[in-house]
Amino acid sequence: MEARTLAANRPVPGLARTVAADLAYLVAGALVPLAFAPWDWYALAWVLLIPLFLATEIPAPRLRFRRGLAFGLGMFGAGLHWLLPTIHTFGHMPLALAVPTWALLVAYCALYPALFVLLGGWLRGPRPWRLALGLPLLWVVLEGVRGLAFTGFPWLTLGVTQTEGPLAGLFPVVGSLGAGLPVASLNGILLLAYMARDRGILQPLAWLTGTVAVVGAGLLAATLAWTSPSGDPLRTALVQGAVPQELKWSAERREAILERYRRLTLANLDADLVVWPETAVPLFADRVGDYLEALERKVAARGATLLLGIPERDWEDGERRNYNAAMALGAGDQPPYRKRHLVPFGEYVPLPSLLFFAERFVPGEGVFASGKSAAPLEVDGHHAGMSICYEDAFPREVAATVREGADLLVNVTNDAWFGGSIGPDQHAQLARVRAMEMGRPLLRVANTGITYAADHKGEVQERIPRDEPGVARVTVEPRTGATPYQRLSKGWLLAGVLAGLGLFVLVARRYPAGE
Repeated sequence: MEARTLAANRPVPGLARTVAADLAYLVAGALVPLAFAPWDWYALAWVLLIPLFLATEIPAPRLRFRRGLAFGLGMFGAGLHWLLPTIHTFGHMPLALAVPTWALLVAYCALYPALFVLLGGWLRGPRPWRLALGLPLLWVVLEGVRGLAFTGFPWLTLGVTQTEGPLAGLFPVVGSLGAGLPVASLNGILLLAYMARDRGILQPLAWLTGTVAVVGAGLLAATLAWTSPSGDPLRTALVQGAVPQELKWSAERREAILERYRRLTLANLDADLVVWPETAVPLFADRVGDYLEALERKVAARGATLLLGIPERDWEDGERRNYNAAMALGAGDQPPYRKRHLVPFGEYVPLPSLLFFAERFVPGEGVFASGKSAAPLEVDGHHAGMSICYEDAFPREVAATVREGADLLVNVTNDAWFGGSIGPDQHAQLARVRAMEMGRPLLRVANTGITYAADHKGEVQERIPRDEPGVARVTVEPRTGATPYQRLSKGWLLAGVLAGLGLFVLVARRYPAGE
């Protein structure tokens, strides 16, 4: 009996190794954000998935899932750490609620790497096929699902890491989602080269040649011109008010805020287009009618257009609806653009009958309704495809404005919510990717930064330092024409990748697994 008790209390063999392996996967996942802005170590993304690829060869499904989950918790815990103080500090959510809310989002996102490893273990076929093609296809499919499910959350998608790298040339062809396929393939190819290191020099060299071919395809694609100049260049002035978030909605600061924007604008009316950030006017449009009318007279007298972010409201069937909007002053009578893709818990509460208590934590002017139209705003003979804040994370939302005739992109945002974290860097990177995907120049104007202008290839032309009020003057060249991805962004790309994965499964199952 005593011997049996001692045996029961003895440490489980291998438990320390198992825990150490879990921690190693957690750390490996935590390295993923280094491949994104502000660090942009894009080549790191070519090897970051190797631990997950190796984990798919673990026989036990439960252990495979756990390894993938650990990786995902590290990836999204580190990559989205800045959301916790955002929810707590600026969302005014008590820490006791903010922590589980943030943890729930991280855990949800971490399920996708976990599912990748779990499902990847059931992919059949020769190892080179699995590593170089099957698993990369599965990774992209799951990223595509994450970008759609529950209104979508496409943050930290693999292809975005290549913004500064040689594979960025693929963005106009297959978008950042599709660019994730060659990035994931590079992980498999490099792993195969390493596995073949003891089989002479020819086999590793062959796999490394494959790496050169993938990178070369990206460089070649970057030389192609998908769009062409449209009309006259546009002289623009991007106004960064740099109003701290804790003061933005203060009644005592409203006059000073409005005067700052008015002053910066009047000093730059020699521009064709002046752009203010999201909700630059911290009052509903119907409460500042005199201010807007006086401003429009001055803008129109100089032949300029002012594009500004402002909340507005109307009444439908006796019910008030609030909108996060952008309107053009001095450009004739045209309806404002109303934000279509709203931020859950930031602008509306999903499942309000169940989460009724959460509405009081929605900051700013409260719960918003979503707009319906993607029609561009006309500015000085050109057409500005609008996105407000988080909308630029969704390629299909931006592509919709281009299909409506946009020849330049304008993103207005208020990233003051994110404080001094890496959040604004990650967000600004997404906007650049949209410019490259659509072959359109981009004007991005943020309250506290990052405000910049980029050309149709994503090259930043002018930028204002974070948290500094100022105006960036830049001339941009609107463009016309369609990139291949403009058409694929309607859902055809994900459907094609999913079909490719299905075809891989059907073909690979007919061949035995092996080296």
